[in-house]
Amino acid sequence: MNNNIFLKNAINMILSNMLTLLISFLSAFVTPVILGHDQYGYYKIFTLYITYVPLLHMGFVDGILIKYAGKNLEDISVEKFRSYTKFFFLFESILSLMMIMISLIIPVGLPYKKIFIAVSIYSLLLNMLTYFQFFSKCIMKFSELAATTRLQSYITFAYLAFAYVTYKFDIYKVNVIYYLVFMCLTVLIVLIWYVFTYKTIVFGNRKSIKDEKYEIMDLFKTGFAVMFSYQVIMFIINADNQFISTFFSVSDYSTYAFSYSLAFILVTVFGALTSIFLPYMKKAGEKNIIDKYDVNLSVICLLIFCIIISYYPIRFIVNNYLASYTESAKYLSIVFPGVGITCIIQSYFFNNYILLKKMKSFCTISLINLGFDYLIYYIFYLLFKNIFIIALLSIPLLLTWYLSLELYTKILIKVKIINNLIYVTLMSFLFIFINHLFNYYIGMYIYILLYIIITMLFYHKIVLKLLKSFINLIHIY
Repeated sequence: MNNNIFLKNAINMILSNMLTLLISFLSAFVTPVILGHDQYGYYKIFTLYITYVPLLHMGFVDGILIKYAGKNLEDISVEKFRSYTKFFFLFESILSLMMIMISLIIPVGLPYKKIFIAVSIYSLLLNMLTYFQFFSKCIMKFSELAATTRLQSYITFAYLAFAYVTYKFDIYKVNVIYYLVFMCLTVLIVLIWYVFTYKTIVFGNRKSIKDEKYEIMDLFKTGFAVMFSYQVIMFIINADNQFISTFFSVSDYSTYAFSYSLAFILVTVFGALTSIFLPYMKKAGEKNIIDKYDVNLSVICLLIFCIIISYYPIRFIVNNYLASYTESAKYLSIVFPGVGITCIIQSYFFNNYILLKKMKSFCTISLINLGFDYLIYYIFYLLFKNIFIIALLSIPLLLTWYLSLELYTKILIKVKIINNLIYVTLMSFLFIFINHLFNYYIGMYIYILLYIIITMLFYHKIVLKLLKSFINLIHIY
């Protein structure tokens, strides 16, 4: 694997995602102000349910990524891919129409009907977009992936700015429908860009779908375990969110969801790297990845708990400029390390299990954890009926999931797990305790100091190597 090419692609994706980060940051603060508590609650219910939309591609796009990752465009049959494109569009269109019809007849209130219809339309658009994005990853065109990320950010900024202006000058009362329409339009515009960028796999002579049926079935079969495992990840990540949205009021959920949306900015930052991991890991080979497993995981862990420092400026903004959401601040210090743990699992463990062809094991372990999570949440809900306790429970439950995946990996490839496990557990609970014992000014200095000391104790050799690599990278540029 060419490290310089990898680093350049990684930097390109990070820079593109920095813009996404800024827009996400802006949206996290502006949207609740514009919509108000209840409308924002409905908006967050929509964003919660669209995380499950990838279930509807049923593993087809994952199958393509696994089968074709690392290929050159010249090695791929465009006639075959044109058949895949046509089939997948028809498949997703039928599912979307079925969901719309179900949304119209189910006995729920009008706001929920509108949300379910929007999710149905969004599912078609997003899954088609994912199809093209995964094709781009397969042939390692990360510059195009970065370009679409920037395009999506520009469009999002435009509709956010328009919403804020209309709210500020009382031109139009923006509600959740405005956001749902523009989220769908944003994905549609980016999808159209992809259709014309990759017109070679859309237009022209194609093989018949009937002739390709066995290939198509094989793609579903190959990708289903990956897709299902990824959705189990989403269910576990959102378990506390889902539970609170179901058993508490829309207003209560709005308060908690606001803190979650701020912490999820971490996922945006780390998504820049995870999007390019699998093709490069596949090119590097299984032996290389196993040999460097402990070092790679250590790097991810220390980076995650460095990024978590972003909690402090975010907390400052909430406390000083968003008075109506100050109650959300008490959840932030819990949600941040929780999202950090899920970033580690989603970015590294997940890709390693794919590489080792152990997705069924990943899925089984995760499903057991999911069932255990819901059981524990329900027991504590019956005992306390308190959102803060539900939020606090998420940390030991996520660490249990982390440990169970690591234990299986240790059995599988005999890797060391204790060092990273202790570091992640220690830093997670230290972060929570510090920020509940001290105000955010003192807490920031204490956390940064302890982060430096503990990180150097655990990873001093790795930190020195990273610094050396960073200096070399500056010379390259």
